[in-house]
Amino acid sequence: MAKLSWKDFNAKHRDPFGLGAAVSSGLPGATHFDKNKRKLPTPYGLFLEWSTASITGDWASCKLTGGFIVCVETQADAEIVMRKFGTLGGWKETPACAKTIQIGYRDSGYASLAKSLGYLPL
Repeated sequence: MAKLSWKDFNAKHRDPFGLGAAVSSGLPGATHFDKNKRKLPTPYGLFLEWSTASITGDWASCKLTGGFIVCVETQADAEIVMRKFGTLGGWKETPACAKTIQIGYRDSGYASLAKSLGYLPL
């Protein structure tokens, strides 16, 4: 569905699910382009591409130091993300969201996610 601004999402959805990931802010390694000369996104940008194609309801994201958080409106969308990336630990209350869980998306998963989205490795 729609990626909303953080402010608009939180004004519209009072009980969202938060999914956080610890990734670096830059590209892993020195490569910036794939074999087809497509510019590679950052780990956060790559996750946003995947989310745009995979999340069905409203969602919002926020880049943080050392990672990011994505909030989704439905448990079904949270489960889509959790099935794809797995989870680390259980649900916790955070300032961003009353129900927040850390997902297993890390820098080490960048290459496989990029390949699944059509980027060609060098």
